[in-house]
Amino acid sequence: MAQKEEGLFARLSPRGRAIRKKQQEVDAYVGARMAAAREVDLSYGKIPQDKVVDMVLASDMERIRLTLESTDRQAFRMAVDMILRARTIYVAGIRSCAPLASFLAFYLHQIFRDVRLITTNSTEEIFEQLIRIGEEDVLIGISFPRYSMRTLKAMEFADTRKAGTISITDSDHSPLTLYSSCHLTAKSDMASIVDSLVAPLSLINALIVALCMNRQKEVSRYLKEDDAIWEEYQVYRRDELNRADEEANMSLIDPEKEHP
Repeated sequence: MAQKEEGLFARLSPRGRAIRKKQQEVDAYVGARMAAAREVDLSYGKIPQDKVVDMVLASDMERIRLTLESTDRQAFRMAVDMILRARTIYVAGIRSCAPLASFLAFYLHQIFRDVRLITTNSTEEIFEQLIRIGEEDVLIGISFPRYSMRTLKAMEFADTRKAGTISITDSDHSPLTLYSSCHLTAKSDMASIVDSLVAPLSLINALIVALCMNRQKEVSRYLKEDDAIWEEYQVYRRDELNRADEEANMSLIDPEKEHP
């Protein structure tokens, strides 16, 4: 069986061999991660209930520290430059990564004119939403164990269209790195059935701030226009409350008191 595998490997193109080798590395890495997750499940069952908060928050702090130490500053600058140059920015994140993708797209929309959040339940829908992606565009793919095949397919499709591809993932061994022009990594070790996404969110915050610093005029103009619209249309008239230590103005939330 091993000889047959070696024969198939030898007939692949250089790119095919590189991808195949990367896939083997990914398989081994994912297997190790799943085994570690099972060990975590067993150990978490032994923790006293009153210690859970302390342990989880301390663990998240450690993940942020490790992410800070391991972040590739050159890759971070490259990601910022790619996004700044892009005509259209696509953001993809599936399952537990969907909130991260939505958060990133929300703030990118305040900086750039054309930002598109990929929302899908199938690979076919991903291709439909990416059909116009091209060399002047960029796709930001977000995926952490267990990795999403749909996000990986989106990255592969964007790569074949020669679009810029940025992955936000947990490791150099992540399958997303197969098709990304540059990748940013953040620690996201699984705690029981819960994926810790604190460090990835912090990294995304840093990315947004860096982009805002490069587009200060655009962001300032957007916020001023936004404020004017809120004021004109009273967007938050019945949707906001004052802080508990401030005097409440109940007329803002009670329609019957609006016109005494």
